[in-house]
Formats: sequence, structure tokens, C-alpha cells
Amino acid sequence: MPKTAEKPLPAREKLIFAGVDLFRRHGYVATPVDAICAAAGVSKGAFFHHFASKEALAEACMDQWDDLMAGWDAGHVAAADGADAVTILATYMRRSTAFLADPKTFASCLPGTTVQEISESHPALRDRANQCFTKAHERFQTLLAAAAEEKQTTVNTDALARLWIGTIQGALILFKASRDVSVIDSNMSHVSQYILQQIGATDVANATKP
Repeated sequence: MPKTAEKPLPAREKLIFAGVDLFRRHGYVATPVDAICAAAGVSKGAFFHHFASKEALAEACMDQWDDLMAGWDAGHVAAADGADAVTILATYMRRSTAFLADPKTFASCLPGTTVQEISESHPALRDRANQCFTKAHERFQTLLAAAAEEKQTTVNTDALARLWIGTIQGALILFKASRDVSVIDSNMSHVSQYILQQIGATDVANATKP
């Protein structure tokens, strides 16, 4: 049977995907509406039909980013279906590290990149970025809590989740400054081992290896 042609994306979705890509690559401030429209292949009139401003688009981009990250997290957890909670946690951290440290990955976080520019100037967008971090924190804390319960360990899962999120953001900044992708692997692998030690896992060095 002949293949059915894929349905083109609506203009609003094209603008969101273009915004996510350009904001990550060039930053919010340096990305004009005209560039977003050109990348999306839509008119400026279509842009303002869907979004009142560039900031409104950026907020929608944050929502899209959070959905993508939630799906990415769920996919990696589902891939370890049937494993114990500590193995799921270790596998998740290992795969996250390998993905971000892969030279083929464009290592940039939309909320992290954006909030560094607009923290003082765009409070609504700053809050939307913080929501992305909060939800990522909650998803990771759920993995930590399950692993700690399995090991019957009392540990501050909130603090460990903040450490994990902070390590990722810090590693990305160091990579952008140095262009040395090894800083991502080094920082995230080190913190992964620390987290597993706090949980009470054994053989943490091997658990964090690819």
C-alpha cells in the first residue's frame, strides 16, 4: 500500500518547535520574531494570530519542553520495566548522562538557557521556567523515593533531586563555556555515584558505567 502523506503541522505548532530550537541555540533576547517565522515557514501575521508576543510564544515553548522531558523521562523508566527501583534510578541517571555527553546531542536546556537571560526582566517567563525545573525535580524525586524505600534508607530526596537538577544545569554551562563535552560526563557521573551511595546502593561505580 502507498504511504499516506503526513499531515502538515498547524502554524502554531510550527512556531513552537521553531521557538524551542532557536531559543536554545541563540537565546531568547537574540532571537527575533522574524527569525522564528522564517524557521517555521509561516507569516508574521500568522505569528501574531497565535501569540500576542514573543514572550507568549516562549511560555508555550516552555510547556512544550516540559511535555517532551516528561515523555523522555517516562520512556527511560518504562524501558527498565521489571527492574528493581535502584536499578531504574541508576539506569536513568546513566542514560541521561550518556545522552547529554554525546557529541551528537545539542546540549542545551530551554528553561536553563532562557532564565539566565530574563530572570530580572520577564518574571512571567521566569516563573514558567521554574515550573519546568519543579516538575523535573518532582519526577526525579519519585525515582529517588522508590529507591530509598527499597533500600530502607532515610535520605533527603528533595535535596538530592535539587542536586541532580543543579548538576545538569551547571554542567551545561561549563560545556558551553569550554566546548569540552567531557565536563558533562564527569560532573553527572560523579554526582550519580554520590546519589547512589546516599541511597545505600552497592557497586555504584559499575552502576553508573555505560
